[in-house]
Amino acid sequence: MSTGAASALAWTGAATAVIAGASLLGTGMLAQARAATAADLAALAAADALAVGDASPCTVAAEAAGRNGAGLAGCDIHGQEVLVRVQVDAAPLPVAGATARAGPATEESG
Repeated sequence: MSTGAASALAWTGAATAVIAGASLLGTGMLAQARAATAADLAALAAADALAVGDASPCTVAAEAAGRNGAGLAGCDIHGQEVLVRVQVDAAPLPVAGATARAGPATEESG
């Protein structure tokens, strides 16, 4: 094999590795964005359910998370606030997760 062919093969391998790395990075970023969106929507849905007297706002949060491609990993109610944690499958990477809080505005939040 000539030096030129070996050099071309090395460059092709390096380019392939860079493209594969960029693809994994993109996959992870998309999964994180989906998790953040699902967490926000689940928290808002649960806070709304809590505000109207629904007996199971965490069930509402789980349904909202599921409709947005996530699984509910946790749901805590503190007074009128709801804190949710969701997870999204980011295959071939580990799961991506996000947390969101929703509830009525306080005087501090302006």
